[in-house]
Amino acid sequence: MQIWPQRTAFMLRAIAAVVALVVALAAAAIHSLTAAWVGPVVGAFVYLVTTRKYRRRRRLLTAPFPERWRDVLERRVAFYRALDPDARRRFEDDVRIFLAEQRIFADRGASLDDETRLLIAASAAMLCHGMPDFEWPSLRDIVVYPRAFDEGYQTSNGANIAGMVHAQGPILFSQRELKLGFSRGDGHNVGLHELAHVIDFADGRADGVPGDLEWVATAPWVALVARRLAARRKRSGGVLRAYAGTNEAELFAVAVEAFFEKPAELRRRDPELYAHLAEYFRQDTAGR
Repeated sequence: MQIWPQRTAFMLRAIAAVVALVVALAAAAIHSLTAAWVGPVVGAFVYLVTTRKYRRRRRLLTAPFPERWRDVLERRVAFYRALDPDARRRFEDDVRIFLAEQRIFADRGASLDDETRLLIAASAAMLCHGMPDFEWPSLRDIVVYPRAFDEGYQTSNGANIAGMVHAQGPILFSQRELKLGFSRGDGHNVGLHELAHVIDFADGRADGVPGDLEWVATAPWVALVARRLAARRKRSGGVLRAYAGTNEAELFAVAVEAFFEKPAELRRRDPELYAHLAEYFRQDTAGR
């Protein structure tokens, strides 16, 4: 995520300047030249409002990264441990921005520990690590249940849903499964899985294709997802777990889990799928 995007800031300054000029000319025409001062004031207000998010980010990152948070990342997140110092700093910045801008709640007002919040933010930071201009939507709440839940969002015996994302609505996580996902490293990580669904939903459709792809790149993705879904349904085994055969959206989410947790195996057994994911995420996870 960008702290202070130069291109966006330039565009917002230009918009504020145009607004200031138009308001100043209108004020001068309606009242007198002495009222033209209203234009610069309105322009400054527009600029301050439109850049508020980025100014908050700059203030946020002036403070040192909390050592207790760093200890959690070092202990629980293998992706973070493999980064060089500069990459770690960028990762930590993304974690702080995510936590500052996203609303994370425990179900029914229960307490939520820092480790759980950090693992959710780390999942997001992993996915966007190679895409510094990527922005997570801030309109979804994130709700954490203590353990797996059912279709009625109850954590009763027999519940087996570890996470859920709807086209509109909150992102749901099971705290137990979230923490287990960062312990096993077996290609089953609900943090990565559900946030991959958010990426898929960016265009309003859950079709297994990242929602922010350029138009020319969409057709190859659609064809690849269709082929892999058909293949996954015809055979057992493979680098993608069986749940990938549910539909296009689940195939993409499971493939993302494998890309980050079993990258060498994915590259060896399905180089085409690996190449598509590496190009989109701008990361060579197997090379790391």
